Amino acid sequence: MIHTTRTSCERSEQQLRAQRVITSRPHQDRIKFRQLRKVQDPSIIHQAILQYQFNEIFQPHWFGSIQWQPFITDFTTAVQESKHFRNKFLCSLLKTKLKNLPTPPDRPRIIFFHEKSPVLVNPMNHMNPIYKTVYHTHFHLERCPEPYDSWIQMDWLIRHQVAKGFHRFSSNNSSENKGFILKPWIQEHHAYYNLKDYYRYKHQQDFDLVLDIENSDLHFQPD
Repeated sequence: MIHTTRTSCERSEQQLRAQRVITSRPHQDRIKFRQLRKVQDPSIIHQAILQYQFNEIFQPHWFGSIQWQPFITDFTTAVQESKHFRNKFLCSLLKTKLKNLPTPPDRPRIIFFHEKSPVLVNPMNHMNPIYKTVYHTHFHLERCPEPYDSWIQMDWLIRHQVAKGFHRFSSNNSSENKGFILKPWIQEHHAYYNLKDYYRYKHQQDFDLVLDIENSDLHFQPD
């Protein structure tokens, strides 16, 4: 019951935020956005949200991928672990305590997504491979202050400061499972990268829960 209620609330929040995207557009653009008011397709709703965030609010500088270990099989746990990652990362980046963290635009913005994918859970058994569908996390991160505008410095910060003492975050990469990957953000490739998960798991329960509203720095102009 608790999971069902949380899921319903998240879906309702996504719908409300999509409405704000539509109504905050300039008058000349609203005609083509009116058709979204009653849209139920999550991919269209989320595309409107992402388009607004990345075109109007900020352009990410980094794209990160996290494969949680031990594996995560439910959306709620992925949100919880991402919150821990977010807090550790921002505190390490800004060299401050959690209670003193500023809010955007006084710190870099970050948007989280959680996707499902099959992973090999017994890589040593080549005769009988077993796959399990688990959640992994992507984040879109705004450019950070020096020296962390450099890939080398940012990768080092996450692997050596954020990962320290973080039970579920592993920076180890193998040919089967990549614990953590950081790449420069490329709009053509990463802007709508996370929408593919809707179609891959379209007929599964909660397939539309991809955007992590709780941990993402989403900004919308007031109605």
